[in-house]
Amino acid sequence: MSAENSNSDKTVIKVKLSGEDYHDIVIDWTDTSQAYEQQVFGRLAEISGIPVECTAVFSLIFRDQRFEEIWVTNKRAKPELETPDWTHQRLEFNRENLLNLMNGNEHFGLSLRLCCDDNKHFYIWYYFVPERFMDENECTRHFCHYLDNRAILNKFKAIITDDVLQSQMKDFLVQPRWPQFDGFIFLEPWHNAYRRFNIMQYYYRTCYCHQQVERFIYQLVDYVPPQLYLRTHG
Repeated sequence: MSAENSNSDKTVIKVKLSGEDYHDIVIDWTDTSQAYEQQVFGRLAEISGIPVECTAVFSLIFRDQRFEEIWVTNKRAKPELETPDWTHQRLEFNRENLLNLMNGNEHFGLSLRLCCDDNKHFYIWYYFVPERFMDENECTRHFCHYLDNRAILNKFKAIITDDVLQSQMKDFLVQPRWPQFDGFIFLEPWHNAYRRFNIMQYYYRTCYCHQQVERFIYQLVDYVPPQLYLRTHG
């Protein structure tokens, strides 16, 4: 049943990675055995191969502007999430709110982010990008054909599920994580660890379109352009 039928007991969200066919995420609103959003997290785990407990958040972008999104936090993440902004869910996930965010039968691209929580563990964050903000062949600010695909997803999976790597990194992820520097957030301490373990190029979006939008933010943090970073770190 399509998203536009508000009387249906089920809502189908169609999502895809670049280069793949659409996958169905079916939400059964009659299933009260768990929070509704856990059906989405469970299906995302099936699509990606990354366990539910290694997922932090999924977000629905609803306007073509920075930060115009609603995110839903995974309460079954393990270890439990500690980053305050992630744990403060903006909107209850229910049928009415979801249908208000969806544009009829619109499909979504699945955009991927590697993220590290304050608890020093890596997780995946999924963005549902409406097809009206995508291009079939070209990258846009929200969806990149070079980064939002199965190959990159598998790279993220290897990092997120590598317990040895995360254990080795812990001592290098110093606190406080967010020291203030001249009034701006300064991320140098944790970036050093990302470089040391050759993860920096996966942690930030390296797509040209995205960099143009985020250039000002990158100037405030200790960000090394990926082409320079990879040249010296193999």
